[in-house]
Amino acid sequence: NKQIIIMNILIEINWVAVLIGTMAYCAFCGIWHRQFVFGKKWEEAMGFHRPENWKETNIYYIVPLIACFATTLTMSILLKLTNTASFKEALTVGLLSGFGIGMAIVFTTAVIPTMKRPLTFGAITGTAQALGITLMTLIVYAISN
Repeated sequence: NKQIIIMNILIEINWVAVLIGTMAYCAFCGIWHRQFVFGKKWEEAMGFHRPENWKETNIYYIVPLIACFATTLTMSILLKLTNTASFKEALTVGLLSGFGIGMAIVFTTAVIPTMKRPLTFGAITGTAQALGITLMTLIVYAISN
């Protein structure tokens, strides 16, 4: 029964690895989008002009953290379901998921009428997601094994 398999996996996964992977993934993507890395180009790509006294509110941290947790949990389950047994296999799962799913979704959603430079936005955010998912997958694998 598939429901029993998923329940067993949820019991078996390393929750410390999930939490550490979530924090690393969220921190990596957050730093990637800061002004001193790609933040200025990212904001230009969206057509966002930062007002002089602009401050990020909690939603800019809470929503990505929840999304990173959901992705990390999903990748932890996927590592179990695929019986990933080596660092090389974990790297393959991370790269396929990061570039094949994460980056693809970002590029698709970047093509909206209000986006000034969708390809630049997709390249910046898509690469952050692809590399972040790969890094997080490797962290979860390393801690869990």
